[in-house]
Amino acid sequence: MQKKASLDQSFKHILRYKIVLAYIMKDYLEEYMNVPINEIMECIEPKGDVPLHKHTVSGHRNENNEDDTSIFFDSLVYASLPQDKGKIAMILNLEAQGELKGKSHVLSRAHYYNSRNTSMQVEELFNHAQYDDIVKVVSIWIVFNAPKYKQGSINRYRMVEEHIIGEACEEEKYFDKQQILVLYLGYKESEKVSMNILRVMADNMPSEEKIERLKKYDVKLTGKEEEEVSRMCDYGAYVESIGIEKGLKQGKQEGLKEGSIYGTLEAIKSLTKTLRLSVDEAMDALQIPAEERNNYLKLLEKSC
Repeated sequence: MQKKASLDQSFKHILRYKIVLAYIMKDYLEEYMNVPINEIMECIEPKGDVPLHKHTVSGHRNENNEDDTSIFFDSLVYASLPQDKGKIAMILNLEAQGELKGKSHVLSRAHYYNSRNTSMQVEELFNHAQYDDIVKVVSIWIVFNAPKYKQGSINRYRMVEEHIIGEACEEEKYFDKQQILVLYLGYKESEKVSMNILRVMADNMPSEEKIERLKKYDVKLTGKEEEEVSRMCDYGAYVESIGIEKGLKQGKQEGLKEGSIYGTLEAIKSLTKTLRLSVDEAMDALQIPAEERNNYLKLLEKSC
């Protein structure tokens, strides 16, 4: 648990690197899509450790049974627009998720985080009754160990104007105050640079290879940043171990449930699907005797 906490803290720091944030902003936020990376970096002001609640909130507990008052945003960033540097125009909240879990859906949590970031602007960025001064808040959730069918997907949730009757229009700046982005990282190359950077950051590969791959995307790190990225090799191994543990448990349960050759067959399929193992690797994990493997291969061919 202590090792996981240390790894999580390393990843929180990585989410605050301006170069990583700049690529995420350029890929998904319309305000920055046509702006060079170096200019976006000049618009970013990381806020460090900011508590989810500034004041004591009794009766609230998170999914690990801790007081919400002790919870910090993974990464909270104030950003200005290129044409108006120095004036806060957006608050970005980035959260890392090893896998989809917990009592609350990720979108429900994102809505809550956005609401907190809106209410916390009172007296800091706008005064009561000056609601036009509320700045946009965006909650970005990065899921590293998503189900296979979601991997590589990017979902956006935002408020849009819908004309039910008539064609009366309002300026978008008055209603486009909150957005949610969910990035489900995959193992394949993405057309979005930020997805590739994040996958390399969290992947289980030697640190030298990781740093070299990041250079492909013009991500140059300081010595301290390279040390933290090296620690993320352990994070990749940790996330991978979660998947293996879950997959083996599910596969064995499938085999036991059926109690037959077909139950074991389903267990092999489960492991190849959930963990992307080869058939041979799945049979190794299930400890299937060598003399029985040809029978399973034949059955698998027939079931395809």
